[in-house]
Amino acid sequence: MCKLLLLLGLVFCVMRVDAENPLKIVKRGKAYHLEVSDSLLGRDLLLGARVVDLSVQKNISAGQTMGNPIVVRFVSNGKMLNMEKLVSQAVWREDDPAARLIARNNTVPVLHVFDVVAREEERRVTVIDVTRYFSDEINEVSPLPGGIKQGRLEPKASGIVRFSNHENRVNVTTLYAYTGGKEPFRVTINYTLLVLPKEQMRPRYDDERVGYFSSAKTVYNTTKKVYRPKYISRWRIEPKPEDKEKYMAGELVEPMKPIVFYFDPATPPLVKKYARLGILDWNKAFEAIGFKNVMQVKDFPSKDFNSEDLTVNCFRYIPTIDANASGPIWTDPRSGEIIQADILWYHNVVRLLQEWRFIQTAAADPSVRGKELDEETMGELIRYAVAHETGHTLGMKHNMRASFAYPVDSLRSPSFTREFGTTASIMDYARNNYVAQPGDAARGVKMTPPLLGPFDYFAIRWGYTPLYEANTPEEELPLLDRMFREKGDDPVYLFANMAMGPVVPDPSGQSDMLGDDLLKSATYGIANLRYIMKHLTEWCADEGESYDRMKEMYEAGIKQFYKYMNNCASYLGGVYYLPGTVGQRERRYIPVDRERQRETVLFVLKQLEESGSWMVDDRLFGLIGDKTDLIMGRQGEIIGTLLSPNLLSRMITSTYSLDEYLSDVTNYLFAKKVNSDDLYSRNRQIAYVIALKKLCETDGKEEPKKASENLRTAIARGEAVRLEKKLERWAKSSGEAKFMLDILKR
Repeated sequence: MCKLLLLLGLVFCVMRVDAENPLKIVKRGKAYHLEVSDSLLGRDLLLGARVVDLSVQKNISAGQTMGNPIVVRFVSNGKMLNMEKLVSQAVWREDDPAARLIARNNTVPVLHVFDVVAREEERRVTVIDVTRYFSDEINEVSPLPGGIKQGRLEPKASGIVRFSNHENRVNVTTLYAYTGGKEPFRVTINYTLLVLPKEQMRPRYDDERVGYFSSAKTVYNTTKKVYRPKYISRWRIEPKPEDKEKYMAGELVEPMKPIVFYFDPATPPLVKKYARLGILDWNKAFEAIGFKNVMQVKDFPSKDFNSEDLTVNCFRYIPTIDANASGPIWTDPRSGEIIQADILWYHNVVRLLQEWRFIQTAAADPSVRGKELDEETMGELIRYAVAHETGHTLGMKHNMRASFAYPVDSLRSPSFTREFGTTASIMDYARNNYVAQPGDAARGVKMTPPLLGPFDYFAIRWGYTPLYEANTPEEELPLLDRMFREKGDDPVYLFANMAMGPVVPDPSGQSDMLGDDLLKSATYGIANLRYIMKHLTEWCADEGESYDRMKEMYEAGIKQFYKYMNNCASYLGGVYYLPGTVGQRERRYIPVDRERQRETVLFVLKQLEESGSWMVDDRLFGLIGDKTDLIMGRQGEIIGTLLSPNLLSRMITSTYSLDEYLSDVTNYLFAKKVNSDDLYSRNRQIAYVIALKKLCETDGKEEPKKASENLRTAIARGEAVRLEKKLERWAKSSGEAKFMLDILKR
């Protein structure tokens, strides 16, 4: 009997040790000790931080982070425990003949050294004191933006305030107080130390044809040259082991680990109601590849729920004046597996959504002309924005090519827009249907983007379909390539990355545009703006209210007009880029033809010339103030853009020659003698002269410029000489012409 009790005791002891958390924080007196199981030595851990609360909301709010987590390891070093940080992006097989040499060139550096305070052999646990570590600033994972902290850390008012232990992680929350600066500052930060999966998710290599967030690796293999693939960011969506056969047979199954978003209790009810729908909309795309209930939403399970935990996905309501939304993610850098994601919803984004809906569709849709939108309309906008950000949390980047997939006139078709919306992907910046004209909404034309577009379904299929036929990322490549080839040249399955700058090089891949003909869609959009501006004093006159809304919508209309102009200007020197692999396409780069480019510059100049007739409204200006400076400033910006060095450099080899282009711009702007009574015409002429003069100048450096820059300068000088001759004739009777001539001759 005693032997049996002893045996049971030993079994119980082993079970207790195995069941304990491999990481555990224990408070002993004033000290905080971290117990590290031997099973974790050498294992990869993720260390990250997030703001819990703060005294100054400056470029960051509670619940956010500006830092990225890091991968660390604990390695025993006698009486010490080293925390090492993985910094290398190198990848190699352990059985590679050169593995030892590769490893010697990619060693893991020590980040911090902890003294061992106890060693419990029976439990196979090493105990270290982490009081000082978590009480001091951990700069490697600081969630704070630069410049927010002032003064020095005051230890007497700082320190660990709480901790929690979980199955695969620990959380430590620390209060930091800073004094002695211009303003005192206080912030509470939650740190999470998470045990990463021992068996990594199989990476999937990025492909420029689809667009996922990714991280680059350097792969060493002595049988081939070194190559640098990118691991896409994606969740580990796979069937439960017991459901794998059902999945393979085509049956819908639930994933082993669904993606669960918890709603911040502070979220307004209206936002929560439609945000929930936006998150769940993505379930349709997962169902198309065999998974159900992948996306789930829940409320906080308790009042003390730690939403700052590294493993918690959260819809966070950010109470700031900023008008924005985003979908940041944290990944396991070893494989690209997404560990955690947030949807950040800034308070004023609702106002921005309403502004876009008004300025883009109020001409066609009378229901959006009032101060407040009805719940259904506002809810639709919230749902769209949240679904877009949810796409980011799934690893997807913006697809700026999607709205170019549809013919412009199709966007005025009730049947087409009801089925397809305005774009082939919700990850585009397509906004609302500014092509629709007065009366179109009454005919049933849809004013908003789709819930999900065909490209979104394809992107989920490409990124998340388990490929059991393959055993390595390399073996997946032909299977993934086959997905693209099945779609051929169908424009709804084309992708373009987000390009920065006012005039992007590929006219088919840019934000805030609609349709496959930018001049045509801009013509529709400008017609709507004219109509809206004409009725601002009627639609934005709210009895007893200030004129702020009228002023804001006027300025939004001006901004929208110049978006159209910049979008159209991308045709100038533009090149359509069609990503693809060898054998898929005859050409990847297709220059915009000369006729379209020349048509574009004349279109832009004509619209600038006519803009004064509808932007200038004495009655409106009497209510919101004179906006002449705003109009002239914006006109000058467009002229400056038309003569920007970047745009002109790409026209050096364009089918529309730079000589002809500058000649056409000069001839249009100076077709008539300088008119002292036409304020806006003179403004455009002066802006052009200043920009042309700047092109003619050299930087004074002795180093030779690029050949294209020299050629650009020479062509600009030739055009300046031609313009000088015209201005010399006009200067005899015009002070303004003499002023412009003086600028060119300085």
